[in-house]
Amino acid sequence: MGRDEYEIIAHNNSNFHIFLVNLLYRTPHIHKDFEISLVLKGFLTVFTSSGEIALEENDIFIMNPYSSHEIKAKKAALILSLQVSPAFFAHYFPQISDLAFDVPALYVREDALLCGQIRSILFDLAYAYFQKEDFAPIRCALLINQLFLHLFHTGNYHMIPQKEKAAYLARNMRMKRIMQYIDMHYKEKLLLSDIARQEQLDLFYLSHFFKETFGTSFQDYINKLRCEQARQLLLLTDYSLLDISLQCGFSDPKYFNRRFLSQYGTTPKEYRRSFWHAHLSLQQQSMLSTQEFLSEQASLVMLERFQ
Repeated sequence: MGRDEYEIIAHNNSNFHIFLVNLLYRTPHIHKDFEISLVLKGFLTVFTSSGEIALEENDIFIMNPYSSHEIKAKKAALILSLQVSPAFFAHYFPQISDLAFDVPALYVREDALLCGQIRSILFDLAYAYFQKEDFAPIRCALLINQLFLHLFHTGNYHMIPQKEKAAYLARNMRMKRIMQYIDMHYKEKLLLSDIARQEQLDLFYLSHFFKETFGTSFQDYINKLRCEQARQLLLLTDYSLLDISLQCGFSDPKYFNRRFLSQYGTTPKEYRRSFWHAHLSLQQQSMLSTQEFLSEQASLVMLERFQ
């Protein structure tokens, strides 16, 4: 499941990607792009290394490259997202690779004009991207530049000093390697010491690095990944709780039970039982991945509803 998640979607040659997604939960993750997302429907909370952000309809959140974030919604929230690689601007504005936005969220109730402008650009961009009309790549490039100009004009950004650039890039590459290693091994017995050995780092230093970077401890991060995998197996298979526990990397079923209860507010057994007795529409929603990407045609239909 983890390999279908959106931060690793391959970009086309233009170094950007736009999509609509129905999202219930997204485990902590990073990606190499700037990400600007508009909440079209519902309420959600974004957890970052510096705290949590509560968002409602027409609010916008912005993520810098390699910024860890986790997303939760009580009911499926519809999000329009743009991911842009710094390489998109490389030929005419290479200094963007040294830039980071300071404000992770724009609230429509605080700045309705700016949010309205960004919303309008994102809609125009999505239509151009999904309809694939003549000259669409040129129109998309124009709209992306307009969008970033609006964000720059707020002044809520800073440039990374040149003397810090090497350390910044090294940190990003380390984060990427750590994430890749965890994705490959989280269903197995995995210790932070394994990663410390892989990265040739002191265990104490890596523990602090992980907490500072991802906003959570290594063990909590692993447990969230494992519980989300277990949630899917509970709904999509008839495996026993013991088998699910072991397949997801929990060697102790009692510990699995406690962690699942902490993350979802119910035990694995109760979660599966409530699904069996739910209405068909709720069953269908729950059986979907916790993020459902809309097709291009479905995205166009949905955009019409929110215009």
